Amino acid sequence: MAEKDKAEEQEELSEEQRISMLEKSVTANKVVLLILALTLIIAISVTLTTMIISSMSEDGALGEQEAFIQIQLELTTLKEQVAAQQATITKSEQAYAALKGLLDNSSAPTFQRILLQQEKSYQEFIKSMKSGMYDLAHMVPGSRTWLELYTEQMNSAVSLSQQRERDLKRLQTGEPLIEPDF
Repeated sequence: MAEKDKAEEQEELSEEQRISMLEKSVTANKVVLLILALTLIIAISVTLTTMIISSMSEDGALGEQEAFIQIQLELTTLKEQVAAQQATITKSEQAYAALKGLLDNSSAPTFQRILLQQEKSYQEFIKSMKSGMYDLAHMVPGSRTWLELYTEQMNSAVSLSQQRERDLKRLQTGEPLIEPDF
């Protein structure tokens, strides 16, 4: 049941949201890596300080060796953690690049371009039709009333087409769409 919920959540996320989540993950991983590096530097400086202080004492030879071995173990552990974090960051960056490539190659931008071209040709067709109707109305006596009636309808169709064209251009730039008032 929990797996279905997670699968549904992942299906509901858009590609932009997935990319955003990956970017946040990469940023978080970089912060963790920086913290680990700073912790490693602090651990090394503390270790060196304790070694210097213990070397000043007279009975520190055996304690120094044990502390040195312990510090080496800690250093090895920290290096492994840093390497694991770097591997995670690399995988996240690769996943981000793959998702970005999928988004760039998706069919949505292609459909948007096609729809924009279609709207432009639709507008050109209506303008040509309007011009032909004007010429025809001047040739046929008593046809001015239907010319006015159909001119209003064609103007309305051109206006709606221009609104769709603006909406498609907004989609390409990522702006939110403005709902039309009907």
